[in-house]
Amino acid sequence: MEPRVTLALIDGDELILKAAVIGTEEIDWDRGAVEKRGPTFKEARSTLESMLESWVEAAGADDYLVVLSPDDRKLFRRGLFPGYKAGRGEKPEHFWKLVRYVRDAHPVRSFPGLEADDTMGLLSGPGKVIVSSDKDMKTVPGPLYNPMKGTRGVISAQRADFQWMLQTLTGDPTDGFEGCIGCGTAGALAVLDKATDLAGWWPLVVERFCKPKTKRYAAFPQGESDAVLQAQLAHILRPGEFDPESGRVTYRLGRKSITFNAYDLAN
Repeated sequence: MEPRVTLALIDGDELILKAAVIGTEEIDWDRGAVEKRGPTFKEARSTLESMLESWVEAAGADDYLVVLSPDDRKLFRRGLFPGYKAGRGEKPEHFWKLVRYVRDAHPVRSFPGLEADDTMGLLSGPGKVIVSSDKDMKTVPGPLYNPMKGTRGVISAQRADFQWMLQTLTGDPTDGFEGCIGCGTAGALAVLDKATDLAGWWPLVVERFCKPKTKRYAAFPQGESDAVLQAQLAHILRPGEFDPESGRVTYRLGRKSITFNAYDLAN
């Protein structure tokens, strides 16, 4: 039996972004046309409140915490890889005003240098459910509610590690990291099909990165250090992996220990 959920960890970045872009249709009676426009701040705020209430209810939680990325958008992953999320455009109108509103009106949690994804992962655990449509959250064990699909499930530790290694191999074009060049999803699944846990998957992942590239990818050799970097970029932090006092991050990657200071790397 699934344990009772008492706290919903809301992906505040997603919540605010969606509220800021949901448009409104207006009828131009003179021209007999329907025109779409962006929301006013008041409309966006109302949409945000409605979405938040519906997400918490659908997640089956008694209470909630809105989790946000830092306002300065200084992130430790950019310290690891300067190209991380480098292609992102400007935030929509009202986004930052909504951020300020949420921080004033709702319970919020964020840490310097950590994206909302990482903070949700760190805070996850018994009695909590992550509420996010971001595929990255499938790399965190525990209950997960996807508000866009309306689906809820529990990610096992094995499945979370599988998703982590899958994203290490495939990369994430949206976030600007390439994974194992030339591998692709089919190739990644073929690699991971050869083992059943992180201890078995990681050596196979390294082997695939080190495999000589052919044809159009021949000019882009990769090695173990590339595999480690891609795994770090793909890894969403989990409970116990971050010390908020010092900023120290520590977790295992197969037999390898990954350690760095998120506060020092954030830029």
